[in-house]
Amino acid sequence: MTVDVEIVEQKSELLGRNKVHDSRSLEFPMTSTVDRSTWKSKSIRLYDPTPNPNQEIGCCTGVSKCNQLNAVGNRVAGRVLKMPDAVRIYSRSTQLDPWDGSYPPEDTGSSGLASCKTAIEFGLAGEYRWIFGGADEVVQNVVEGHPISVGTWWYEDMFNQDSRGLIHATGSKAGGHQYIIRGYDLDRDWVLGRCWWGSFKDFWLPRADLDSLLRDGGDAHFQKSV
Repeated sequence: MTVDVEIVEQKSELLGRNKVHDSRSLEFPMTSTVDRSTWKSKSIRLYDPTPNPNQEIGCCTGVSKCNQLNAVGNRVAGRVLKMPDAVRIYSRSTQLDPWDGSYPPEDTGSSGLASCKTAIEFGLAGEYRWIFGGADEVVQNVVEGHPISVGTWWYEDMFNQDSRGLIHATGSKAGGHQYIIRGYDLDRDWVLGRCWWGSFKDFWLPRADLDSLLRDGGDAHFQKSV
């Protein structure tokens, strides 16, 4: 067993994803065959909390987990996870991570792997599986109805959406971020992401950018609600 751990310098309080890659994850792939002939435009609905949540600490791993478990086709009827749930997941995840410090009081960041373990511990979710085929395999799963949680570097220019909601993975590295991919636009070859950053909630990202991000130490997973 090998575990690759990287604590990421976070230049924004909105970021908080650190990298933990466990070689045992290779035994649990999200099996899917990429068949571009089946690709279509797809948007998976996520049940949103009321009022509109606005992440203020580095709890993006908890937020992403809540969004994944709030998705149509992967949610428990009548249950909508909210920001306090995201913070609770994040807090416990920081205790499960392989580095010192936990929230509260230290906003140390967390990992997608820890959020999966926490969701099981809290009785919110069960099996989780990993995607190793880059953005193509993420898109394949999304068009098949699976909301995918991804953890990647986040670049300074990714904070700036254009009038179409499009962002690009350019500029300097601002830190690490965990977010949901919940849709795909076939004509434009863009993926649709979701955060809980108030007005900055949904965003578009070119599939090629997502692929580069995933291949630069990123990871992607699906976890089923229970």
